[in-house]
Amino acid sequence: MIGFLIKSFLFLLAISFLNGCVPVIPAGASSAATAVSVDNDRRSTGEVIDDKSLHLRLFSWLLENESAKKSNISLLIYKKNVLVAGQVPNATDKSNILREIQSDFPEINRVIDEISITKNNSLVGKAKDISITALVEANLLSQEVVNPTHVRVMTESGVVYLMGDVTKREADAAVKSASKANGVKSIIKHFNYLTARPQAEILKEKQQEELKKSEQLKKLSEKEKAIKREELLKQLRELGSPEGTPF
Repeated sequence: MIGFLIKSFLFLLAISFLNGCVPVIPAGASSAATAVSVDNDRRSTGEVIDDKSLHLRLFSWLLENESAKKSNISLLIYKKNVLVAGQVPNATDKSNILREIQSDFPEINRVIDEISITKNNSLVGKAKDISITALVEANLLSQEVVNPTHVRVMTESGVVYLMGDVTKREADAAVKSASKANGVKSIIKHFNYLTARPQAEILKEKQQEELKKSEQLKKLSEKEKAIKREELLKQLRELGSPEGTPF
């Protein structure tokens, strides 16, 4: 019964993430990790929706699967590549989970096995993992090489897993940022490496930068006009002309 309640809690937690809600994060984690928009995701809108739908259906499946009920399984999904991590009591249950995920969800491109055969993580351990993930995501916000929306993060027993479409330079920056989070034991990358940043993304950034500069020049121009107007008013006052003289 306790195991069912725990899995139900994690299921509701997953729903909150998928719906964009902010779950309660243990003390020490930064709420900034939830502040990033998905507008710059390198997946298409359809791919994002497919991944979220698959994630939700897999969580529901885990609540019903007999081998999964005895285990502690975490999932990270990117472009229908499913990273399966956590703990199972024996090799048979591990084999059953991996085999049945692939057979029950044929749309999955690849199942990545990161499952350990050991006792399940405790509730305290799970809370620490959630905190580590939040800290890693917050660290990604504070650097300028890789866009945080391009990296998916999950932590299991202190091991941080990273997924996404990134360049080698971006991957190195993501790992460096993740390593700064307290409690991280190791970092495992499952990136799809790009030879270069997408041209459409670069063009969009240039357009945003040009718009930003244009707005700054406009504000500066308005400020300069206000200063000149004040100077002219001052000169008129010194000449003894009425302050309300129209321009």
